[in-house]
Amino acid sequence: MNPRTLNTNSQANEAEHSELRSGPAPATAPARSALDLTVELAARYEISSLSGLLESVQAAIKLDEITVAVLGRFKAGKSSFLNDFIGCGPASGPLPVGVVPVTAVVTEMRYGTRERAWVQHTDSGDREVRIDQIGAYISEKENPENAKRVERITMELPVLRRFRGLKFVDTPGLESALSHNTQTSLDWLPNAGLALVAVSVDPPLSQRDIDLVKSLYRYTPRVTILLTKADLLSQQELAEVVEFVRTQLAKNLPEAPQVFPYSTKPGFEGFRQALESALIAGTLARFNEERDAILCRKVDTLLRECGDYLALSLRSAQMIQTERLALKQQVVGEKEMIDEVKSEIRLIVQHAAAGTRSALSRQLETHQDELQRRLFHEFECRFPNWTKSLGNMLSSFEDWLGDALHKSLTQLSMQERSLFLAPLHKVKKQSFRVLQQFRDRLSERTMRAFGAPLRTTETEINVVEPASPDVRVGRVFDRNWELLSPVLPVWMVKAMVRRHFARTIPYVIYQNLSRLSTQWEESVNAALWSVEKKARRRLDELIGTVERLIETSSNQSAPQLRADLESIHAAQSLLTHQHE
Repeated sequence: MNPRTLNTNSQANEAEHSELRSGPAPATAPARSALDLTVELAARYEISSLSGLLESVQAAIKLDEITVAVLGRFKAGKSSFLNDFIGCGPASGPLPVGVVPVTAVVTEMRYGTRERAWVQHTDSGDREVRIDQIGAYISEKENPENAKRVERITMELPVLRRFRGLKFVDTPGLESALSHNTQTSLDWLPNAGLALVAVSVDPPLSQRDIDLVKSLYRYTPRVTILLTKADLLSQQELAEVVEFVRTQLAKNLPEAPQVFPYSTKPGFEGFRQALESALIAGTLARFNEERDAILCRKVDTLLRECGDYLALSLRSAQMIQTERLALKQQVVGEKEMIDEVKSEIRLIVQHAAAGTRSALSRQLETHQDELQRRLFHEFECRFPNWTKSLGNMLSSFEDWLGDALHKSLTQLSMQERSLFLAPLHKVKKQSFRVLQQFRDRLSERTMRAFGAPLRTTETEINVVEPASPDVRVGRVFDRNWELLSPVLPVWMVKAMVRRHFARTIPYVIYQNLSRLSTQWEESVNAALWSVEKKARRRLDELIGTVERLIETSSNQSAPQLRADLESIHAAQSLLTHQHE
């Protein structure tokens, strides 16, 4: 589907949602004022390393629906829960389910007047598909490691009418053997609105579940534990598990989420009714307040990170020059620490780039035999029509083979595009993890040296993905054999020319597959090195920001830093009091 058409459809549907809800209120003044304050401070103090999180919050403030995200460990029953909860049955709903990890792609469901679905690819826009076809894109089996490069699936379903205004999101399972699924879900956390963390009753809770809830509370105050597969326990056992989970959450979290048992089995419909009544219906009834509370939490996290930078600068300003420079050396002055991170990212990119050509060639070679068979068959059908003269045979063969190869290789290039770009997406995620680990180490160093941590968040590295190369097919023949056409009768050379053409086809196919490999290698490797360049720039921005804040701070700057920190604390206080 044309993206413009998708946008038009989405706008129409959002208008319908707004009418049915009496319209969402705009973000409250404290949230917008706090966001404006952060933008102003980030610009004034040149905190360029805050730009990624800032952009994500600016995007969130424009949303007019609440995202209900279902997250948790693999096989916790997330997809089955959503199928059942929306009224389609655990195994007969739109989301595929299975006995092994199934969901590989973030999948969205919202109300629509008719059933329809869109697949959004990271490299080729959106296109509409039938609901019964989405398994080919969501399923790990049919789309292993998201080789089809699907960014997300969006469905509109009439059955969600009673939930209009909410967008349900199914995410890949965490902690499975498929690490790419875990990373996809973790990357998506900042988008959470109302978060449902699915935890199976056996085992009922892990430290990873608690860590996930802690991470979610940075982006939303609305986190709920969904205790799935409750039918496996007796009523007494379930009560004990619920109490255990609540106790553990209260011990480990300043704000303990609600706990709702759930089962998709017949006879346990009361669980669904309780969840819908207490949580979903309440969210819809207080739609504007709930939406604003979620937005305020995201803005509060942004304010906190900005405040960490200013607190570091203030601590530095309160020190004498020699002490400040000595501590700065402890934090960012060890060139080896930064060079080590840059080298690690460079090695990641070098390793991927070194294997690009061989991987491309191997994949393209798998199509060579089929391409030869198809072109041989077409050649046999066309050759009898080229026998007017030697010149006619030569020019017709060259024109046909050039056109046929161009069409076939262009189609092949599009077909394998997702696989060709897979190393790029892998390198992006690996680089993301390295950068976040560096941020965490830097935070520890600033805490030790200045007593001020830098609890900053890395954002995904985005680069412009290479376009599919234009397929170029060179001349088939290097000599002008057609000059002999007037003196050579067709009957004398026909069989010989036919054999020569037949021998030429495999060679030209091989030659152009090799050329296509080279074209893809150049474009993919250019994108890989672009990731390395952006990662290095982020490191330089982060270190540059910290150095600048430490070096430029002085007794003269301390009053302004205190005033700005007070402004941040006042904005955070307003956000907090608004939703107490």
